Amino acid sequence: MLGLVMVVDGVKTMAKEYELDLEGLYDEYTESIHSTLLTRREENRQQRFNEWPGQSGDGRKWKRNTGKVPVPFDGCSDSRVPLVDSYVQEDVDMLMTSLRQMKVTASPTESGDAKRAFLVSNLLRWMMDNQMDEFYHEAELAANYYCENGLSVVSVLWQQETTAAYREIDMETIMQWAQQQPEGTAGARLPDIILDPELEEQAMELGRDLLEAPLKDKAMRRMLKDLREKGSAVYTMPELVKNRPEIKSLRVGEDFFFPQDTTDLQSARRLFWRQYMTAEQLKDAKEVRGWDAKWVDEVLDRAEGMSNSEWSGATQRIRHTRPGLTDLDTRKLYEVVHAFERRCDENGVPGIYYIVFSPHCRSTDGGEQIVGREELLNYAHGQYPFVALRREHLSRRLDDSRGYGEVASTWQRQIKQEWDGRTDRSYLSTMPPLMHPVGRAPSKWGPGVMVPRMRPDDYEYADAPRVDSGSKEIEQTVQEMADRYFGRPIGKENQFYSRMRQQGMVAKWLKYWSEVCDQCFQLVQQFMPDEMFFRVVGSRQAEPIRVGRDEIQGQYDVQINYNVANLDMELVKEKLGLLKLAIEFDVNGVVDRTTAMEVLFEFIDPQLGERMLRPQEEASQQEIEDERTAFAQIAAGADVDIKPGQAHQLRLQELQQLASSPTAQQAMQNDPSLQERVIKRAKQHEHQLQQAQNAQIGRLGA
Repeated sequence: MLGLVMVVDGVKTMAKEYELDLEGLYDEYTESIHSTLLTRREENRQQRFNEWPGQSGDGRKWKRNTGKVPVPFDGCSDSRVPLVDSYVQEDVDMLMTSLRQMKVTASPTESGDAKRAFLVSNLLRWMMDNQMDEFYHEAELAANYYCENGLSVVSVLWQQETTAAYREIDMETIMQWAQQQPEGTAGARLPDIILDPELEEQAMELGRDLLEAPLKDKAMRRMLKDLREKGSAVYTMPELVKNRPEIKSLRVGEDFFFPQDTTDLQSARRLFWRQYMTAEQLKDAKEVRGWDAKWVDEVLDRAEGMSNSEWSGATQRIRHTRPGLTDLDTRKLYEVVHAFERRCDENGVPGIYYIVFSPHCRSTDGGEQIVGREELLNYAHGQYPFVALRREHLSRRLDDSRGYGEVASTWQRQIKQEWDGRTDRSYLSTMPPLMHPVGRAPSKWGPGVMVPRMRPDDYEYADAPRVDSGSKEIEQTVQEMADRYFGRPIGKENQFYSRMRQQGMVAKWLKYWSEVCDQCFQLVQQFMPDEMFFRVVGSRQAEPIRVGRDEIQGQYDVQINYNVANLDMELVKEKLGLLKLAIEFDVNGVVDRTTAMEVLFEFIDPQLGERMLRPQEEASQQEIEDERTAFAQIAAGADVDIKPGQAHQLRLQELQQLASSPTAQQAMQNDPSLQERVIKRAKQHEHQLQQAQNAQIGRLGA
């Protein structure tokens, strides 16, 4: 064993067994911050939100804002075309729809146990929909980062939180506990020990054993005093309020950094997650997260308002002026870095180490190296607790993936030029320049104003600019090219291509989320309570399902699927019609009807299918049990008819098996009416089977 297991803000850690190179860690963090990815991130953000110097709220260019006379005139159009933002918003909506309507399947790789697969699949769905309340909020952030920047990262950590809860104890409870202790022991004499102030030290020790709570001496003495004087006392007990996986979406270049030679997140040497924390959060981390108290005090004393970033030399602005951490007012905050480093210990065993440090407080005044936390990450899956969501794979470099702004900036500028040109022509046509003799500008100008003149051409408007008929055509051409690139349908000729692009994007997106769910489930396997209960998602009437940690062990393939074509309800109706026709043509019974029902509900609503469909073994067993119950009622003298929609072939086989038993044969010989009722029910099943066969023959024509 490498060390003592601890919990650090939901991160299970173990004691270190290597020499930390803090300066090397800091140097690589600084280098990662100043990578070219930051310039690209800023460009993508500016293109999406149409940000550039000299803007005014009225959408026009003014010399007072730009510092120079705008072209073609002061006050000309400065329109903001939401081309990039529209594509981002539309695709975020599509990705989130696919995630909300996805079908989660966890298949055991070691056996085909459908019951376990059903259990694990519903447990995962329940965790995402009911326990991880941040899941869809963080997923939407990830989708925005994914489209805007071309790259996003999702962290997957096990989160444990406790809170203090009041508990009450009285002397009667203590006496009952003491009676259960062996005679002659100190525990059996606990009530007398509590009432004797001289034995308070012994009472404190025994009281901690009874309460199973790590109460401090001051709290124990106060509780013992209340028990002696009032006969009862109140104390605080830590209570676990959160014990589950937690995900968080991180923006690369703002929250999350990696070395520039990284080609795959899981093979990276080091990864960095940056947080800006308040003084109160740092103080709380000493108790809750177990951070080093001396380090926290040093950071609070020396690192307030310091930011080791590409914008640290610039004047900070309040966040509400623009989105993003680039505008966060950090004057009262503290920069804290969570570093994850893959390296071997002194025995050559590789592991992932977790280090908390401050870039501005790496040593004490005496030169001693200090960090907030330094531990071995104890996640059994052996991976970094992060998943990279990469929109493009243009090379082996992890950051070689473009955001929408990088791709569409030229098209957006071209459309903006056409918008500005048409708007400026409208300005000039509505109020063209007025020509007048030198030194004789009219004092008034407008409808009904009388202006004296000596010559007919003394006062006149300049010619209005000619209408450019090609402007709209240029805009439309650029728009269609952008739509085609981003997978938007622009006509019947590209319907297939559009659907293919959208399906490819959704498939890649859901593949990343299957990796997130896989890490979540592996943490559940490792850290969940010995036993817990959950409900099938969406079913309020269903009984809670009990699951133990042992029941979900093993290797599973977690898959998440969604078909973009299902957004087209007309196409879904056509598919359902073809599916129904194919099942009816299946005269040889090669189609698995249970699987066909699953496919049917995937088209309609995957979550509805999870509520209504049962595993095949469970459904078949229920049909058999119902037929046995019906047979028992028939044997008791009742006349039980079949119901539509039952598994008639399976029930007929079970009925024939029950009727052929020696006991049933003897009963039917003694009671001819019983035999008649059994034969009647068998014929009803046979009739339903014949009706289904006749329907097939009618369609096939033979």
